[in-house]
Amino acid sequence: MVTLNKNFLSPIGFQFSIDRAKFSNIEYFCTGISLPDISLPESPQPYRGANLAFTGDRLQFGDLSITFNVTEDMENYIETFNWMHRCINEVEDQKEDAELIILNSHNNVSKKVKIKDVFPISLSELAFDVKGTEVEYLQATVTFAYSTYEFVT
Repeated sequence: MVTLNKNFLSPIGFQFSIDRAKFSNIEYFCTGISLPDISLPESPQPYRGANLAFTGDRLQFGDLSITFNVTEDMENYIETFNWMHRCINEVEDQKEDAELIILNSHNNVSKKVKIKDVFPISLSELAFDVKGTEVEYLQATVTFAYSTYEFVT
C-alpha cells in the first residue's frame, strides 16, 4: 500500500458527539479525548513443559476518557453526575453510542469512530483553591466503559 497523504494527524482536530439531546454540554465543552488502546493478548498453550504463544481470541479495549471545561453553573458536570446516578437507579439501559470525529488539516472529516454502548464509570474531582494567582478554569475528566469501537469512514 502506498501512502498518498503525507500530512501528520493534528491532536486538535476532533469533535466528540454523544446524544445531543441529553448531553449537549459535555460534547460542546470537550477539550480532549483519548482514543482507547486496543490489545490482543496472547493465548499460551502448554507444550512439553513450556507455554507456546498463540494468537489470542479476544480483543481488549482500554477505557475511553474525555476532558471538558466545566461551565460556571456546572451544567455539564451535573449531566454526567446525574447519568451515573441513573445507571444505578433506573431499570432501563443507560448506555449511549458516541462518536469521535477526526478532522484533517483542512478541518474536513477524515475519519469517524463509532463507540458502542458508552456509560460513565468515573468522574474526576473538582479542585477549588483560592491560592492561585491566575484564573485557571476547572476541567473534569469522565471515564467511560463501552462495548467496542470501530472506524466507520
